[in-house]
Amino acid sequence: MPGEVTLDTTVLRRANVSLEGDRAAAALLSRRLSLLRQICSKKLCVLISSRLAQEYREQLTSIQNEFVRAFLELVTTPDGTHVVMNWAAKWSGGERSRARGCRYPAEDDHVLRTAIRRQPTVIITEEGRMLRADACIYREFRVHIRQP
Repeated sequence: MPGEVTLDTTVLRRANVSLEGDRAAAALLSRRLSLLRQICSKKLCVLISSRLAQEYREQLTSIQNEFVRAFLELVTTPDGTHVVMNWAAKWSGGERSRARGCRYPAEDDHVLRTAIRRQPTVIITEEGRMLRADACIYREFRVHIRQP
């Protein structure tokens, strides 16, 4: 896993479950929680933007476990090293057109804009449409799209 990641809200929503009892998707939940653990222990740098932070607040109104709570607390205080505010300033019709050419969903442009840096980065998501755009988005923007 690379050093800089952007988390799509789908990962946080699906990690935001009670940790009590048996879970049918225990392996996937374990991967989500492991990812949050790596971010909170500062083994991975997380890229955040005000737009993405707003989406987290809007969609995660009731926190169900300490992993999601710790992640949200961490991203509210960017330190420039492990939590980096990032937003691709250049986002004209050309960039939008390149993303659409990759079949990247327009409603998730804010996630892509948060992930774009000079060096390659990764968007972590569980949304199929985003995952299917990985190879093309990497060619166009140097951003991979992966599952947790």
